[in-house]
Amino acid sequence: MIDPRFLQLCDSAFPSGAFSQSFGLETAIAERGIANAAAVRAWIVEYLERGLATCDARAFVLGMRGVANVSVLDEALAASVFPADVRAANRRLARATLEAYLAMGIVDDAIRAYRDAVLAGAASGQHALACMLGYRAIGAPVEDAVCAYLSSAAAALAAVAARAVPLGQRDVGALLWSLRAPIAEFTRSACAATWLDDLTSSALTCEIDAMRHASLDARLFAS
Repeated sequence: MIDPRFLQLCDSAFPSGAFSQSFGLETAIAERGIANAAAVRAWIVEYLERGLATCDARAFVLGMRGVANVSVLDEALAASVFPADVRAANRRLARATLEAYLAMGIVDDAIRAYRDAVLAGAASGQHALACMLGYRAIGAPVEDAVCAYLSSAAAALAAVAARAVPLGQRDVGALLWSLRAPIAEFTRSACAATWLDDLTSSALTCEIDAMRHASLDARLFAS
């Protein structure tokens, strides 16, 4: 039987505030003609394959397995993020996720310590690590947890496109369904990580979109 706590953590309605963040996708839609489901899918695949899966998700894996402690992983991820909007988004999402855990009764020493460090400014606050701590606390299998993390990220970005392009709900559903195989491959790649040297990021187009986001004349999303 699937743990209902696992289903709640990976639910797109989990109260992290992800609905307010586009991580540069809004810029791509506004400035680069990302105007249909196929183009949105290509952007999401690049974001996942060359950034989230190879950096954040690998840090997630290292934390789940206890290979590196959260403070070291927090520093490594903070150093990899250049756009100010994305740094702020990660901090907001991490705080909201950790607070949600406390409200739900998913509490352990690591969750408390990371929350306190983020609130005190001693940690940058990384959404991937906040998510990891919740899955680790409920004893979720590593591969399942990573797949859920990447799938939730894809769903949040598809929801951005639904509002910003806009896309119909059937198009969004078909888009997410088409990402099953890529996400499975990205999960396997992330789970192969063994140390900090395995963390890489090369989603340059997506990063430029995120950096340009602050200059948009009108914005629906915070990042």
